[in-house]
Amino acid sequence: MPGNGDSLTRLRVAITVFFALDGFVFAGWVVRIPAIKEQTGASASALGLALLGVSAGAVVTMILTGRLCRRYGNHQVTVVCAVLLSLSVALPPLAHSALALGLVLLIFGAAYGGINVAFNSAAVDLVAALGRPIMPSFHAAFSLGGMIGAGLGGLVAGALSPTRHLLLLTVVGLLVTAVAGRTLLRCEPPAPPERT
Repeated sequence: MPGNGDSLTRLRVAITVFFALDGFVFAGWVVRIPAIKEQTGASASALGLALLGVSAGAVVTMILTGRLCRRYGNHQVTVVCAVLLSLSVALPPLAHSALALGLVLLIFGAAYGGINVAFNSAAVDLVAALGRPIMPSFHAAFSLGGMIGAGLGGLVAGALSPTRHLLLLTVVGLLVTAVAGRTLLRCEPPAPPERT
């Protein structure tokens, strides 16, 4: 059906955008780590422990997100996690100690882990429906988003404070989520083709 093909194409574009957004936001945060380290006055070891917050938050959420996707749908969970990721990337400049940084990075890591599980789940459903190995294109979008986020972050690092830069990432993230999320929420998760 042409209509179904159009729907799958729109779905593929929306999922691709979320992969790219994830890379963009994460790379933008990474660029500002040296400035955040200076702001908190953390030692190298304290900063390393604080950065574990990202991984800890991600691991906990990744365990739970599968259940949330089964209950509410991976499209809905992707959009919610994208909103949380966009909001939480603005939190690190508010931290003025390694402990506070570690706590806000738990939130950021939770959103990051959640969106990765959710949009990968959505991508797997789409791959099954299309019957073609398109997963590498999604991962390429993540890498491209990361390249753009790191490149732009490096360019603006001298002109913008971490607070303004990461707040700008929040605004971009929310705008992109509003546009791509609308498409994603309108598309039903595709059913895998029937085997004959």
